Amino acid sequence: MSVALARPYRYSQTIGMFVEYGRGMSNPYDVAPAEDGRLFVLSRSSIFDALLGGLRIGIMTREEEYFGEWGAYGTGPGQLVWPNSMVFDRRGHLLISDEWRNDVQVFAPDGTLLRSWGAAGTGAGQFNRPSGLAFDTAGNVLVADAGNHRLQKFDPDSHGLMQWGSFGSAAGQLNMPWGVTVDAADNVYVADWRNDRLQVFDASGQHLAIIGSPGMEDGQFRRPAGLCMDSVGNLIVADWGNERVQILQPDGTHLATLYGEATLSKWGLEFLEASPDVVARRQSVTHPEVEKRFWGAVSVRVDSADRLYVAEHSRHRVQIYQRV
Repeated sequence: MSVALARPYRYSQTIGMFVEYGRGMSNPYDVAPAEDGRLFVLSRSSIFDALLGGLRIGIMTREEEYFGEWGAYGTGPGQLVWPNSMVFDRRGHLLISDEWRNDVQVFAPDGTLLRSWGAAGTGAGQFNRPSGLAFDTAGNVLVADAGNHRLQKFDPDSHGLMQWGSFGSAAGQLNMPWGVTVDAADNVYVADWRNDRLQVFDASGQHLAIIGSPGMEDGQFRRPAGLCMDSVGNLIVADWGNERVQILQPDGTHLATLYGEATLSKWGLEFLEASPDVVARRQSVTHPEVEKRFWGAVSVRVDSADRLYVAEHSRHRVQIYQRV
């Protein structure tokens, strides 16, 4: 009871449903809330559907008004193959990292390619499966360079500033870092994916702390993925391998765990209204409550109103929570 009363986020709604192409989602990997209230959802799609238009950035609202999509599969300028992370900078430009292309591309909200940087390699400014993106207070972008087991920092115009990290499990070492976020003091929090923990560095890359350990208990992790911080400093972690989201204080003190409370989205209800055969099959399911739970919670993002968005790549939807 005490945990429930102290839980800092309450469930609000679910948006999205599985659609290979067009209005809906297909293996969403990230969501980027825009200042105008629109949501940009990155559907990574399957390798089969991506070629046919399944890979896309869908534009919608929390009320599931759909404005269309852009994006295409490929290795040409402005195309995507294995996009991972997506976030708006302070100019209103959308940055997308791509694990296959080994680059970061910058788009206008309408999908126009503005610039890109990066190439496969181990040198400064090169990448091996770039994943998480975040910004510090100066607008510099942090990139989790997963395959190179390091972090890289670039200025707002994509010029390299510094890099740190090496492969391993000792303090300060990394093994496929994924999510990254930055607090108000420019301390950098990293989801150390294969080491099943979080690590904290200062703005110069000096190691400060390790948070968590492998496991299923409160404050432990199994392949932590997305990472963000809300306006009061709560650290929110997509604990991907444990199918949950954990909320922590910056020092790692556990506050609450979310397991998913999804209801049917507006689009889902519209589909069921037109599909009585599907309704009949759903009524025969032995444990329908399983549908509420997270499955593949890969990304967590917080908007300016402290609404929490959890993207589930295996349930093709986004669950939304409101900070209490």
